Amino acid sequence: MKNCIPLRIAATLLMLYTLMSASIVHASASEENSSVNSDIPVVHTVLFWFKPETTAETVANITNIASSYGSLPMVRAVYVGDSLPSERQVVDDSFGIAISLLFDSEKDLQAYNADPEHARKSKQILPHVTRGVIYDFYNRAQTYK
Repeated sequence: MKNCIPLRIAATLLMLYTLMSASIVHASASEENSSVNSDIPVVHTVLFWFKPETTAETVANITNIASSYGSLPMVRAVYVGDSLPSERQVVDDSFGIAISLLFDSEKDLQAYNADPEHARKSKQILPHVTRGVIYDFYNRAQTYK
């Protein structure tokens, strides 16, 4: 029984060492992934639902504002449009407008988010919105022109 305690201590130390090693490996892998992802194109998609009183003229103005994001130097491409009605149950066509912006990198997306022009244009859009959802993802297909 006397040997049992040192064995338990050794087993506990081995388990702690294994867990710490796994954490270090995971942290290293995360750092590698973030540096690899820095050069992968990024798509920033925003869906907006409009207030009921929003007029067609206002929606057209918002479409023009969103389209003008393409004038920002870090934006590679802009896609703006209203939802495509669908009878398919899996399709959510309840939003009023979708905006998708393509960036060369995550760094460009961050620059866009910090750009005063982005903030100014967003302030013009948001008073007409009841809900907004944002999806940011890496474009691993890289099939755009």
